[in-house]
Amino acid sequence: MGKEKKKVVKINTCESLKAMYYSGKVKASLNRIIAELEKDPENLELALLACQCLVRTKDIDKLSFYADVVIKLAPKIAEGYYYKGLVLQHAKGKEQEALKNFNEALILDPDNTTYLKSKANTHFLLYTDYHLPLKFAEKHRAKAEDGLLKVVELIEQKENPDYADFLSIADVLILLSKGIQAKKYYIKAVDAYNASDESNQDKNIYKDIIKAQNACEKLLDKIIEE
Repeated sequence: MGKEKKKVVKINTCESLKAMYYSGKVKASLNRIIAELEKDPENLELALLACQCLVRTKDIDKLSFYADVVIKLAPKIAEGYYYKGLVLQHAKGKEQEALKNFNEALILDPDNTTYLKSKANTHFLLYTDYHLPLKFAEKHRAKAEDGLLKVVELIEQKENPDYADFLSIADVLILLSKGIQAKKYYIKAVDAYNASDESNQDKNIYKDIIKAQNACEKLLDKIIEE
């Protein structure tokens, strides 16, 4: 009976902290999550939630630590390798290690569009690295484009894509220099967010949508002016 009660409390704690994070209170929820993890360091759900928050706060060192925690606790789930890939993605000279981690995540979850987009972004970073010989840069450009197009294809095959899916497509289209099409998907993302159940509304992603939508508008305005 005692064990069952403890389990219920643990689930409620995770759910309440997730709700706090979804409400947009990233730093406040992160502080609470870390405090809970100090008491319960093997709580995988909390470690994953910590990683989500740390991606937002851009605390790379802590993200690296908790990504390693996730990998140690659950080496057969994809998320740990994905977060480790994000850590390495923008570390100069660590792009190949980032790709290895994204590949590991994709072995475990092959059609995950978030992982595919992050891997494609890493190839894109290598393509734009002016120190890389042209023939290698072009290979990364092709791999980035293939990965981005696969993201669009997989999402378009979904029966009920959500606001995060529409945001992903819009972001992909921006990278592919298709701003007008991207604008349409940012609008779809906003509409889908507003139509979704309140319990599924992540205000952090909504902020991403609005920020990206505004950037897209400015880009299109600049192109028209030129």
